[in-house]
Amino acid sequence: MFKITIFPYHITITVFLFLIPIALCKSQDFNFKGQLSLWGTGIRSQNEWNGNSGIRYIPQFNFNLPLNENDLLNTEVMFNTYYKTTFSSSDHAFKSYRAILRYTTEQTETQFGLQKIDFGTARLLRSLMWFDWTDPRDPLKLTDGVYALRYKYSFLDNSLLWFWCLYGNKDNKGYELFPTAKKTPEFGGRIQLPLLSGEIAATFHTRKVDAIFNYYRENRYALDGQWDIGIGVWFESVWQQNNSIMPIFGWTNMTTIGADYTIPEGNGIYILAEHMITTYKNLFLKTDQDTQISVMMITYPVGVLDNISLQEYYDWHNKNLYQYLQFQRTYDNFIINLALFHYPENGGNLFLNSKTAVFSGYGFQFILVFNY
Repeated sequence: MFKITIFPYHITITVFLFLIPIALCKSQDFNFKGQLSLWGTGIRSQNEWNGNSGIRYIPQFNFNLPLNENDLLNTEVMFNTYYKTTFSSSDHAFKSYRAILRYTTEQTETQFGLQKIDFGTARLLRSLMWFDWTDPRDPLKLTDGVYALRYKYSFLDNSLLWFWCLYGNKDNKGYELFPTAKKTPEFGGRIQLPLLSGEIAATFHTRKVDAIFNYYRENRYALDGQWDIGIGVWFESVWQQNNSIMPIFGWTNMTTIGADYTIPEGNGIYILAEHMITTYKNLFLKTDQDTQISVMMITYPVGVLDNISLQEYYDWHNKNLYQYLQFQRTYDNFIINLALFHYPENGGNLFLNSKTAVFSGYGFQFILVFNY
């Protein structure tokens, strides 16, 4: 089945109304680049081998219009087009990937349109994965965008203040179990402050949830920080309040703690470890149910071009071990990526709403990327 997904017509019109005068302006700066990738995957699960392969092309168009010495108006438009097959079935699509109008000054940045919004300090087990679907095992880090207006202000002491409004997003985002109610906006904000050898931040977001014949208000509160104390350390903690009459937990807490360090042996052995605890509560301070996941990643640059990385995930509740080994060679324009994985047969999706990962079994994946 051929699928075409284009962003809402009002955003399309707005983007191209800006593109046309910028393209005609003598001082305009036009840039065209893109990414072409080929992949093949072999999976052994339930005593059977399966496979898939495909091709993906992501073109990117940028127009820049300097307004004065400090102010810049620019647009960014990207499309995601692909064809993939399992040799018994196939799928292909052409859809919008990014469509951004951006206005920047010396201390502000305002973005409107289909964009990626991400923040937080965790690297792999991200409690603050609110608006994207990035899987750390995906070498391309692909994730759909959200329709939003986002404003960021940078203070002279390196503090940051964010505000955003989301509207028109039909699908679940991040860890959401239910989508946002139609024709209702979502609001939020974030403040980041320098603290000692690092920074600390507080974040808030609110939306109206459509939970199948039931609507309720969902509020999220978060605190995160990171510091360099000889080793890098960080944390993220999110409290989600569900004001629902349905029999679901009133509070959900997701907390990630992590650390990293580079051992000065050879070319440098980089080690990262994180642990995430998710608790579900009917009362704010009472734990009714919890899950825990740990991960360790070891990365070593074999040479100037080659890099090898191992990710080990452990699900404490189901006692499952996930292993992901990746080798990557990087040239100026080409990237060759080979991955081996071994996941439990009764495994599930480590990252909710991931659209790129294998869930169970073992096998390999080969990806060839050309950037221009």
